[in-house]
Amino acid sequence: MLSLYLQEMRTYMPPEHREFIESLERRVPVRSFVQRCGKASLTSIYNACTEAVEKFRSLHLEYAAKYIFNQAQTDSKNPHAVGTGGTPFMSYLKKHRDETGHSRLE
Repeated sequence: MLSLYLQEMRTYMPPEHREFIESLERRVPVRSFVQRCGKASLTSIYNACTEAVEKFRSLHLEYAAKYIFNQAQTDSKNPHAVGTGGTPFMSYLKKHRDETGHSRLE
């Protein structure tokens, strides 16, 4: 079930983008496919991709902390701890980075 935020976000997407995402959602998740396949070489490639995404998310988190979160708040109408979607972005970014790290396969 999609969150209301994601449902709302999709209404702003071009129809082709929305259709592409929906087509991906109808497929078997990559992680499940790699697990079922059971090939060490494919698992290694999957883990390398997962680690690259985790590194990207760590760097993104570092930049967000350095250039947004740690900056002094200058206007109470624009809190620095809240992202453009209204979320407390530091915990949101950490959550996604951590979930990415936990998705690696043994």
